[in-house]
Amino acid sequence: MKNIYDIDAELGTLTTELRELGREAQSRGTDLTGDKARRWDEITTRIEQLREEREGIERRAEEIRQLAMNPRHIEQGSATGPVHREDMADDSAKRVLDAAHRRNELPDYAAEVVEGLLHRSDPFIRRWVTETGNPAYRSAFQKICADPVRGHLSFTAPEADSFRRVEQLRVQQRAMGEGSGTQGGYMVPFQLDPAVLLSNAGTRNPLRRIARVEKITTNAWHGVSSAGATAEWIGEGSQVADASFNLSQPQVIVYKADAFVPFSFEVEQDAADFLTQLQIVLVDAADRLNSSAYTNGSGTGQPHGLITSLVATGGSSIVAGGGTTLAAADLYNLQNALPPRFQDNSQWMASLSVVNAARQFQTANGSLVFPSLQTNPPTLLGRAMNENSEMATTAYVTGSNYMAVVGDFKQFLIVDRIGSTLELVPQLFGTNGRPTGQRGALLWWRTGSDVLVPNAFRLLDVTH
Repeated sequence: MKNIYDIDAELGTLTTELRELGREAQSRGTDLTGDKARRWDEITTRIEQLREEREGIERRAEEIRQLAMNPRHIEQGSATGPVHREDMADDSAKRVLDAAHRRNELPDYAAEVVEGLLHRSDPFIRRWVTETGNPAYRSAFQKICADPVRGHLSFTAPEADSFRRVEQLRVQQRAMGEGSGTQGGYMVPFQLDPAVLLSNAGTRNPLRRIARVEKITTNAWHGVSSAGATAEWIGEGSQVADASFNLSQPQVIVYKADAFVPFSFEVEQDAADFLTQLQIVLVDAADRLNSSAYTNGSGTGQPHGLITSLVATGGSSIVAGGGTTLAAADLYNLQNALPPRFQDNSQWMASLSVVNAARQFQTANGSLVFPSLQTNPPTLLGRAMNENSEMATTAYVTGSNYMAVVGDFKQFLIVDRIGSTLELVPQLFGTNGRPTGQRGALLWWRTGSDVLVPNAFRLLDVTH
């Protein structure tokens, strides 16, 4: 049985052929005749049939969705007992996710992120996946991208209904936020959301691979952390020691970031490809922006970076003892200074030039001091080494050069707010004030980061 995606593929092929026939007739200045005229009629008839099939599938899918979301709906008589609407909504979200993954709209690691979110049993997340991943919303979103002013006039009934539901979801998300939220724009299909695409895998940013990453639907992450309690051996009848400990309640705020993407009017002829290209551009731009902030962000209007936070907290920096240049002994001393509690889960991070400098350290007899740095993946003193181009290099500057960090990176938190937004600019103008034949897409997302336990890290400072 043909599904909606097969129909869309055939529609795309037929539309392209129809456009070519139209161009040929226009270039000749005459109407089509003979076989080409008959082919024109065949294509137009087939396109109408496919559109009717598509609308029928969308109507049936909508009926199922409405049944699943009906709060009074409980289906009795199943082998495991009643089936509640929450279970049906969860199944619907999983089906949408599976379909997007099969169409290669999501890489494996991103699909795993969404699947993990669905395990939370959060009604908003289920609706976010189901509604923004609905093919009717995706096609409506394409039409709006192609023509921000009049695109909605060509919505089919299922597209208009799906678009309204996503708008209601966006209003709900703003209501869930703390403080005033930004209004306007369109919620992007979840396949384009940076919170999904910029996952722990598949990114150049090492911090996303090794840090703790959380997804939220509000404006800030609130947690509880502690330096831990103290255990003891105790004799019979002896009074136990006071093992009380302090709990802290860290908060990580998410900040707005954006990427502006200009695109030509020709996208109206191939809006589906535009979304694919938009995904590629978005991932690249957001990855580079976030990587810098997660490392050195000031915490004012942007995430609080790892290095910035450790320096501001104090107590985690170790000044190199080898003078004003990096020495092999500095790396030994840095690892030795890390508390035992965090040693087992520790990893290293440094820029490529620092890693390469350490690769060249030799003993008096010419042997490599750190031969494991030559392996792939590299390790240093029994722990994984991660490259981060945002950290200090061996091109020394006056003052502190924070050249390497070792620690338990699960004590560094990255927070992503799901539900990114697209703002559309209908017309772009050149410097002379005339239109350029382009539109603009301003995508914005929200993310934050901070160190939860500064004592879980040691930072090498090579002062120059």
